[in-house]
Amino acid sequence: MEDLIGKVLAEEATVQEQERAILWRKQSEDNEKYYNQLREIFERASATTIQVEFDTDAAWNKVKSQIGNKGGKVISITKNPFFSPLRIAAGIIVLLGIGSVLYLLTAPPSQTLTVVSEKTTRQDTLPDGSTAFLNKRTEIEFEYNPRAKTRKVKLKGEAYFTVKHEEEKPFIIEADEIMVRDIGTEFNLKAYPDKDTIEIVVTHGEVQFYTRQDPGLNLKAGDKAIYSKRAKEFYRIEKPDTNTLSYKTKVFSFNNTDLQSVVALLNEVYGSKISLANEALYTCRLTANFKEDNPEIIVEVIAETMGFELTKKDDQLILSGKGCEN
Repeated sequence: MEDLIGKVLAEEATVQEQERAILWRKQSEDNEKYYNQLREIFERASATTIQVEFDTDAAWNKVKSQIGNKGGKVISITKNPFFSPLRIAAGIIVLLGIGSVLYLLTAPPSQTLTVVSEKTTRQDTLPDGSTAFLNKRTEIEFEYNPRAKTRKVKLKGEAYFTVKHEEEKPFIIEADEIMVRDIGTEFNLKAYPDKDTIEIVVTHGEVQFYTRQDPGLNLKAGDKAIYSKRAKEFYRIEKPDTNTLSYKTKVFSFNNTDLQSVVALLNEVYGSKISLANEALYTCRLTANFKEDNPEIIVEVIAETMGFELTKKDDQLILSGKGCEN
């Protein structure tokens, strides 16, 4: 490929070779970056002027005397095309290509790690010292590339990341078409493949929330944003949901929240089976804070506070009552 790029830059490639180089560049950002590096080297090399000084008078006198004495003949002298600046630059690229191959053969392999959580949450320390707290039904793939000095994570699901910031080793998360670049931070990213939206909440530091085609948003601590895969648009959220991190912290803050939403969140976080016996309870509203790892205790407090009856049937918790006047 280095040889092909050298021919393209020296304007000696055929149409087919030019098309092949263009296709290769479009395959990845790394390919395009590498091509641009070689082009820069090429342009610098081809711009270099090599000057050689001659004593033209002495040379001419010597030639003239040889013509007069031996009946010599004049020959035309042309530049050797092999030593043109373009070929010199292309040669440098080929040498760099050989060095690249040797480096690829001797460089340490990439470090990879896959972490999966199915029915329970899970926390893991990544090879670079960063940590990831995975919600249920989540998978992450971590890769550290020592050659490119990049740390990449592919996410399916939801996870809270505490990133060990290293300026010379960018930490980038890919989730569908979205990318998140760490700028020394902690944040929660929710990106289930079957959902249209991808949500991010930044708790510390700063991140860039973007796609390959859109620079997106820069978000700081306290900011929340979503990306619509269907609309291809970013949106800032003015009042983030205080319970976004409940799956991790088991801290709940309800402020005049309808009981149907309360029950839905508890079931999502705990995998419990809490239900409301009748629709009259759906619109009852709750203002309360909980820090508890046992959903049954939370439901007992709700029943006691709001005057409902709690029935336990197998693994089900059923709240019943007449509803709420206000």
